[in-house]
Amino acid sequence: MIEREVKLSAWPGFTLPDLDGVAKGARTRRRETVDLDATYFDTPDLRLGRRGITLRHRRRGPRETWTLKLPVDGAAPEGGLARDEIDVSAPAGEVPAALALLVAAHVRTAPLRKVARLMTVRRRTVVEGPDGMPLAEVDDDEVSVMDGGRVAARFREVEVEIAPDVPDDVAAAVVERLCRAGAERGDPRPKVALALGPRFGDPPEAAVGPLPDAPTAADVVTAAIRSAVTRILDHHVVALVGDDPEGVHQMRVGARRLRSDLRTFRPQLDRSATDPLRGELRWLGEVLGAVRDPDVLRDRLESGVARVLGPDDAPAVGAVLAHLDADRDGAVGRLAVALSSDRYLELLDALVALAENPPVTEAAAAPAADVLPGLVRKPWKRLRSTVRALDDDAPDEELHEIRKQAKEVRYAAEAVTPALGKPARRAAKGVARVQGVLGDHQDTVVAEGWLRAAAAQPDTSPATAFVFGALVADERAERAALRARWPEVWDAAADPERWEWLG
Repeated sequence: MIEREVKLSAWPGFTLPDLDGVAKGARTRRRETVDLDATYFDTPDLRLGRRGITLRHRRRGPRETWTLKLPVDGAAPEGGLARDEIDVSAPAGEVPAALALLVAAHVRTAPLRKVARLMTVRRRTVVEGPDGMPLAEVDDDEVSVMDGGRVAARFREVEVEIAPDVPDDVAAAVVERLCRAGAERGDPRPKVALALGPRFGDPPEAAVGPLPDAPTAADVVTAAIRSAVTRILDHHVVALVGDDPEGVHQMRVGARRLRSDLRTFRPQLDRSATDPLRGELRWLGEVLGAVRDPDVLRDRLESGVARVLGPDDAPAVGAVLAHLDADRDGAVGRLAVALSSDRYLELLDALVALAENPPVTEAAAAPAADVLPGLVRKPWKRLRSTVRALDDDAPDEELHEIRKQAKEVRYAAEAVTPALGKPARRAAKGVARVQGVLGDHQDTVVAEGWLRAAAAQPDTSPATAFVFGALVADERAERAALRARWPEVWDAAADPERWEWLG
């Protein structure tokens, strides 16, 4: 459930104003006062809190609930918070396994321990629409920060939580009326931030900061590594749940980019520290790819079905897609095992340590503008030579190799773009188009291979075999069109003006 709320601070004498009519037809209903006892858990260095994540156990009378709150980008009301709230009913003690797994990428091998206890007296007012459905809940909280058995601090906070699918302007109207009554815009962070103090606001691990005006190669290396590691950490939850293809894709991209960056920046890095990580990143990319590839294939097959088959083929099409879904379900299960393994957590520990303190060599102290073009020049020249050596009717495998080399050049150019700017960005866009066309070409090769293997299964009916054959023919037609198109895309990407910055 996505929680959207705005927090206000209130002085001890503040009185909640009448909120009737704050929205058209709105009326208010007071609920009973409740006592809440919440204990928050984090690592000793507050890895969760520094990323805006909270994990707590809360007692409300006889009810005991563990709650994990994860920040959600782009959904917060103005001046407020948006968080995905996940509840598990369980007693105090050990963190429920389901929640521990969701935060594992940030906690990793560190201990989770109690970091704060807040006791709250909550007075809730519900703002309802004319149909009686909630528009917003206003919680007037008196919070005591506990230190053992004594109260270490107290504060008062008013939370305005917007009901799902209710426009943000309802919250804005409620907040405006509360402020007119004497409340003030408060710290938008969770309550526990006030209890834990400045450490809660420290930058998260592997945080990517702006480059200095005259960056060194080391500055660019650090930014590239931190960006890729952050991408992996940030998509752990979505990849673990496995129902959003984009989350798996982004985590895989993070692993691939980091492998590429460690290769590109080899002259600036101690390879004895980075080369072993490249092998482990390959493993992570493979387990993610086993989930991602069926998603890509399903999209292709559904498009092919729409192009070449009719409604009468629907039952056989369902059988084809059922084969693919079974492959994906197995891959999702294997991914969940991988993302809960010691191997994965130890890899993440190593990646965060790498991002926090990259093992740069003396060569990395040189100005970025002097060093970085040469790092892109080498893979670019190799790609160009490989393309020139191609026959007109090159095998699919050779075009796949071109795609992989184009991706290497693209990632290298994108890694240096923060320091070298528009010329590198323009070059990266050109080879990205080559990679895209040849990636689609390779997808047709993979799709045909999967279709042929599935069609060979002994339980394949004649109707299903017909569907397999029609889809194979469609993939071949698409592959022929991409073969005809890619030389034009290459010529545009290889325009010498795009590469003048390499010197």
